[in-house]
Amino acid sequence: MYRLITAVLAALWMALPAVVQAQTTLVINAFLPPQHIFNVDVMKPWAADVERVTQGRVKVVFPPTSIGSPQQQWDVVRKRIVDGAYIFNGLIQNKARLVQLAHLPLGSSTAEGMSIALWRTYTKYFETADEYRDVHLLALVVFPAGELYGLHQPVTSLDSIHGVKFWALPGVASTLMDRGGAGVVATPAAKMSELVAGGTVDGFAGIPEMDAARFNVLRYARYETTVPGGVTAPSFSLFVNRQVWESIAPADRDAITALSGEAFARRMATLDTVNRQAREQAVAQGLKLVEPSPAFVDSLRTLAQPLDKQWLANAARLHVDGPAALAYYRSVAQQEAQP
Repeated sequence: MYRLITAVLAALWMALPAVVQAQTTLVINAFLPPQHIFNVDVMKPWAADVERVTQGRVKVVFPPTSIGSPQQQWDVVRKRIVDGAYIFNGLIQNKARLVQLAHLPLGSSTAEGMSIALWRTYTKYFETADEYRDVHLLALVVFPAGELYGLHQPVTSLDSIHGVKFWALPGVASTLMDRGGAGVVATPAAKMSELVAGGTVDGFAGIPEMDAARFNVLRYARYETTVPGGVTAPSFSLFVNRQVWESIAPADRDAITALSGEAFARRMATLDTVNRQAREQAVAQGLKLVEPSPAFVDSLRTLAQPLDKQWLANAARLHVDGPAALAYYRSVAQQEAQP
């Protein structure tokens, strides 16, 4: 009898890891609206692939509504209120200073190109700074770059910015427009529609066409100035609780890692497609695209220099070769943007 019990217990013990692994569910919070393209065409397909490559041992699910505000995503993961989340990197400038280089003006390419470049730059230059030590980083992505939009007049020089009221995305875009002398109204993008529709502002800056269309303000713009490299591009971090990550079997962690990082970055091509379609539709409906003069681009570059210098100073404090990292990021972003 003792031998029989021992054999049964041994069999159960051998089967236990498979049972436990089959029940591993990662609750990943998504603070953007459920219908947002990033959730629908990037996060959900990735989640399905995670379940596939782990043969069902790890499943990713998303809460029906966001747990916590956008600003709280780091803490809700660190405290294990949820297992993982993504966060706008502009909200963690005090924690993740280095990845802010993606937001710098006039340095953008495609969402796919920038996302690949940001991940490669992180692994080559930033990882040793250990800024994500509180969590386990899975991926870094960059959304399409924001542009300049005029409701009544095209934005073609600093004179067309100075003294004019613009809504601007908080952060780099609002800082750049403020330095240009604009009357800046900076609010979350979700609140911009009433300002634009109500005529409170004469233009807006810092969001791509797909978001301008989603927030129902692109139809009010008569002109879009297509700044080379964009005004700014928002970047995001996807991460999970470190203890939760370490509880997953090594083979499954390896399988998930293979789907993350640069592989995840390549999924951002779908946002480039949607953004291009939004622009084409707006042009068909009367939006006029304006190519800025070299003099205007130089003026914007001058306005951006203090932002570049600030990032370089932060990199130096973290013992990172900032000039090399910035040059590498922009080079890779442009290379990966080529057809």
